[in-house]
Parts: sequence; structure tokens; C-alpha cells
Amino acid sequence: MQPFLRRPVLALGAVAALAATALLGPLPTGVARAAAETVVEVTAFGADPTGRHDSAAAVTAAVRHARTIEGPVRIVFPHGTYQIYPEQAEVRELYVSNTVGADQSYKDKRIGILLEDMDDVTVDGDGSHLQFHGLMTTFAAIRSHHVAVKDFSFDYTAPKVVDATVSESGVTDGHAYRVLKIPAGSGFSVGDRQVTWLGETSPATGRPYWSGVNGMQYTQIHDPAAKRTWRGSNPLFDDVAAMTDLGDRRLRIDYGTGAAPDDRGLVYQMRQTTRDTPSALLWESKDVTVEGLKARYLHGFGFVGQLSEDVTIKGNEFRTDPASGRTTAGFADFVQMSGVKGQVNITGNVFDGAHDDAINIHGTYLEVTGRPAPNALSLEYMHNETAGFPQFHPGDTVEIVDKRTMLPVPGVTARAVSVDGPSGQDHDKSLTSMVVTFDQNVPDSVTPRDFVVENTAYTPSVEISGNTFRDIPTRGVLVTTRKPVVIEDNVFDGMSMASVFISSDAYQWYESGPVTDVLIRHNTFDRPASPVIFVEPTNQAVDPAHPVHRNIRVEDNTFRTGDVRLLDAKSVGGITFTSNRAARLDRNTAFAAEAENVCPAPGTTTSVRTVTTASPYSTSLFSYRGSSGAVISGNDFDNGLNLRADLDATDPDQVTGDDVVNGADHVLPLLPTTGYTSSNAAVAAVDPTGRVTAGSAGTAVITPVTHSQLGDTTGVPVELTVGADPASPACAKALGPDTGGTAAHSPDGTDSTRAHASAKL
Repeated sequence: MQPFLRRPVLALGAVAALAATALLGPLPTGVARAAAETVVEVTAFGADPTGRHDSAAAVTAAVRHARTIEGPVRIVFPHGTYQIYPEQAEVRELYVSNTVGADQSYKDKRIGILLEDMDDVTVDGDGSHLQFHGLMTTFAAIRSHHVAVKDFSFDYTAPKVVDATVSESGVTDGHAYRVLKIPAGSGFSVGDRQVTWLGETSPATGRPYWSGVNGMQYTQIHDPAAKRTWRGSNPLFDDVAAMTDLGDRRLRIDYGTGAAPDDRGLVYQMRQTTRDTPSALLWESKDVTVEGLKARYLHGFGFVGQLSEDVTIKGNEFRTDPASGRTTAGFADFVQMSGVKGQVNITGNVFDGAHDDAINIHGTYLEVTGRPAPNALSLEYMHNETAGFPQFHPGDTVEIVDKRTMLPVPGVTARAVSVDGPSGQDHDKSLTSMVVTFDQNVPDSVTPRDFVVENTAYTPSVEISGNTFRDIPTRGVLVTTRKPVVIEDNVFDGMSMASVFISSDAYQWYESGPVTDVLIRHNTFDRPASPVIFVEPTNQAVDPAHPVHRNIRVEDNTFRTGDVRLLDAKSVGGITFTSNRAARLDRNTAFAAEAENVCPAPGTTTSVRTVTTASPYSTSLFSYRGSSGAVISGNDFDNGLNLRADLDATDPDQVTGDDVVNGADHVLPLLPTTGYTSSNAAVAAVDPTGRVTAGSAGTAVITPVTHSQLGDTTGVPVELTVGADPASPACAKALGPDTGGTAAHSPDGTDSTRAHASAKL
């Protein structure tokens, strides 16, 4: 990191404050100076809290003034609504990880709040709302120190994502149709059987900030009822026969086919794929806190930390305003920390509605392309979305890694002495390549295209805790850092890919590096995709004696799952899975009580039995490839789970514990025991075998019970009505002998007519 700008801090006391006032001259109304902190209100520079006028120029003026003030400064948006258009915002040429790489079409970023070369600065929203327009970055901290951004909401008037809800569908005159409901802000025009989506019109040019046609380049599907989001194909614009603007933001599409659509209620989230700018940028800055924001939409990309130090993101909401009618809160990722050192804390946030991963923390591998000197390497950015900024500073430690094994070259602990490459804020030099000179010679074994280099100085310790992840089409957390990582007390609900993903990739995204200390504990994984926890480095040569990753512990978590794998680990030395609880999602509906007679007469006996209404899960809970030191112990597994570990290039002796069988199925019985309870024993008493004695007239619910490692589990009950007329509708619910399930208990040894109650969820 380059040296931070430092300014002398005012001394405490009235004399120092008066002296500073005399030195700096008269202050605008709304600027209050105290010895400890200077307050600058943006309204003093013309910002409009009523939301009627553009405040971009006034915000820029206020921030520029704040930059001239020595000592701590607080930039305040007095409570209100502020419009911020891109035309009068700050502009900087910037290059940002995982966005548009070296593409010169997008080099200039427009930034609503630019904190540049500042020290001890707070942006205090005072609960205000900031409404952004066009395609711009909300805020950025560049080469700044001790920064806080807090307490405001923000949104974009016309997001570059169209969330189209199928509000109606059917068949008319032999032709299928859909009616799409379009949120406010998503303009469109219809012509020649296609729809053109239109961004907001720029007041400067009179043209929309963006436009796109039909499904554009990318679609994901959101199911509001199921509360899930996934990537998928878009059928909305296939075989279109006619298209009509119905008014009231409704678009009717008629098709040549006669097959009725089956997607009513689904939301098709459509966009282009260019990540033109980050929603927020922290670049070469230190001690940055982002707190108490309501981020209703993140344009372009997420909050990016790049070559920065000590970043805290806490107590924020990344989700749409329910009143907006939109479901997309992020054009791509929510939070991306690319080359950050010190401590990264991401705590107490809500992540809901991204178009890519919620959190991604990584470094960047640059590929070796040449050897200009014995102690120098030519390096190149390999992914087209990352380029243009310096990846090393003089004095940074580096690691040279063999792509085949993803292991460091033995005996090389080098430091960068000089770097000849891109600056990150101009295009005077190549944006994709650089030459780095080291303090020692590079071994001859390091050959072009076979090795990559990581800046190990920029690897953080990480805490990710107390967050909620929902409606994420990909992964909840990706993390690769050699410093300690704690992922705890989070709720992952309905991830469409792995909830936690650990890679180290030198073939696709080039996101570095190994992990050495990861603790995943006290989390809830609800309705996850398979595998839930996924460790997959890109090494082609797998040797369990030389793993890429080490020391991963999965402890005291709760999994509520379908038929999925809990842990899939490649090339890990030392991975434990202990004291966790794994429950089936259908554990209370996988078996049900059936009654021989749902309307017995008082004083008679009948019987109930239990049948399974689901099958045991077949997917193995664990998979290990090229790993060692795998311990599975002290866990509680639900009935009907497959305690199997699939092994590949892994010694079976290295996987131990909890009755898990290596390479063979070990399915726990779905109904190991069967018992019953009655809600009213005076009406219907039931014994452990299912024999029911009818007492006084009335109703009683008989509930089946089985035992599991998680404790007793109740199934779907059946209701008995003692003394009812056998000819009444309530007594005519009997099922035939084929219930579709498997009888677990039949006390009389017969298969007489029985009744099966509906599931209670």
C-alpha cells in the first residue's frame, strides 16, 4: 500500500479551535468546527434535502471542502432525500478487480461521494435517502485513512436489471400467452414483436443511460413463494407471435405454441453482463467501516475492497425496498475483497437478492509470462475482468506457485524490490502486464505459463458472523486467505450453489490462494444446494501428502437439507466435521399414521399403523479427494441419511468416526422405531403397538413418533372421531390397501382399509 495522506490534527481546546478558525477563514453556514471534530453539512453547499433537485455538485463541493480541513471531519447529509446524477459527480479513471478489466470504454468512473486522500473522515447520512441516477458508483474511499460511511439508504431510479413477474398466463384461441408486470423505473417500448428496455433518460443528453432488447444477455429466475433464486434459461421471448403494451406497466406476450406456460408467479431477472463500475470502492485505504446502510440496489458490481487494509462491513441491509416491486438488489456480487490485508469483518448484515456471490474474499494470481532478468518476472493478469491496477508494491512479500500442484516453489520467500506496471488510475502503460523485480534470484524451474505469483502481504484475517443470506443464485461465502478465517452464527437459506466455497484458482478466475486456518461453526444451513461446504482448488496433480489447504474445522452447525452432500473436500490436510446436527427437511412428513377405522364406536378397539411417505436419501454425506486427517465425530444425523464417504486418492485410514462407511452406503433407517401419542386419551387411548381403545365420543389426534439421533421425531397424524356416524363424510376418508407408502407396523397383521391424514407443515 502506498503511504497514506496524513494531516496534522488540531489540538484540543478553545484556543486551538479559534486559531484554526482564523487560519482557515470564515466557514459557510452549516459548517461547525469543534476541537475534536469538524462537521460539514452538505446542505451548506447547496444540496437539496427535499429531493427536488440534483445535489451531485453540492455534495462534491462539500467533500472537497472537508478535504481541506485538518483533523477529524464529519460530512453530514441532514435528514432528507437527495438526488445524485452522474453528470456533475466526480470522475476518475480507475481500474477495479472483477469488473471490466482493461476495457477503455469504461475507464472513467462517476462517483457520487469521493473520499480521496483524506484522513479521519465520516460520511453520516443521518437516516437520509440518496437516490442515484444513471450508471455510477455511490461512494469511494481512495488512499484514505480512518473512514466511516454510515446511516443512509440508497437506490437507483432505473436499475440495469429488469425484474419481470409473470402475473398472468394461459391459452387463448389455441395460443399461449403471458402477461408480465414490470416495476416502476424499468422503461420499455414495444415494436416488431420485441421489447426494448430503456434506462432513465439523462437530463443532459436527452437519451437513456442504457438500453437492451428482450432477455438481454443473462437471466436468473426468482420464485417468491419458494424464496429461491437460480440461474436458468429464459423462455419469455421464444416463438413470439405478438407483443402488446397493456398499460399500467403490463406487457402481454402471445406465442405461436399452444402449450400453456407453467411459470405464473415467477420473476425473470434480466440484464446485460458488463460490470461497468463498482457500486462502492475502497482502494488503497485503511481502517474503513461501512455501517447502517440500506443498499436497495448495487449497480455494476458490489462493494469492492482493493489493496486496502482493515475493512469492516456491519449492520447493513443489501436488499430491495419491498415497495419497489423489484427483487434484484445487486447486479453481481454484494461484497468483494480483492487483495486486502489486516482484518476483514463482515458482521450482522442481510444479503438478499444478488446476481452472483454474496461475499468473495481472495487475492489475485498473476501468471508468469517471461524472465527478463534472473531476479525478475514478467507477469500478466489472466482474467478479462481484472486488470489495470498495481498488484504489488516494493517491499511486499510474494509466493510463486506451481499451477499443476497449486503449491509454492520450495525455499522461495521473496520480496518485491520494484514494480513496472499499471498505476490503477491511468493507461500510460500496459494494463494487463507488469515486470516485478525481487530481492533474490528466481529458481530456474519457474517457467512461463506454468507458474503464478500471489502477493502474500495482502491476505487478511476474516470474520464473517451474524449475517443472513437469502435468494442468492450462487455461493454465500467464497474465501481464500492464509490468515485465520471464522465463519460463525450465520444463516444460509436456500443457496443455489455451495453455501461456503474454498477454491484457490489458477485456471479460470485466478483468485488466490490457500487456507491454513478456517473455522465454520454455529451456522444454520437451511435448504442448501449440494455440496453445502465445498473445497475445490484447481490443482491438476493431487497428492494427499502435499495438500493445497490445511486445518479446516466444521463445528456445531445445523443443517436442514434435502438429499445433498454436506462436505466435499479436495486436497485438504486436516479437516474435521464435529458436533454438527443434520436433519432432513421432510423429517416431520416422511412418515404418517393410518387408521383402520377413523370413526370407531365408543368401547371398541381399532388400530393405527405408520407408513413411510418418502424414501431414504441416497447421496453420500461426505466426499474426500486427495485429502488426509479427516475426522467425523460427535455429530447427530437424522434418520434416512446416507453415512457414506466417497474417497478418491484418499487413504481410508485417514477418514474416521461416527459410523461413516468409506466407499459403501450406510443409510440410517427412516423408521428405526415406531410409537404413538394421543391428543385425548379419554376419547382414544393408544398403546405403543398402535392398538387404539375408543372411549367417550369426541375427536382425538393420533401422532406417530420415531426416534433419531436428533431426538424423537413426530410424523403426520391421523384424526379419529369416536361415535360419529360411519356414513358421514368425515368417516368416508378411508384409503384403499395401496397407500403408496411402506407400512412400518400393522398390529393385526392385516392390510385393511385405512385413513391417511394430510400433512401439517
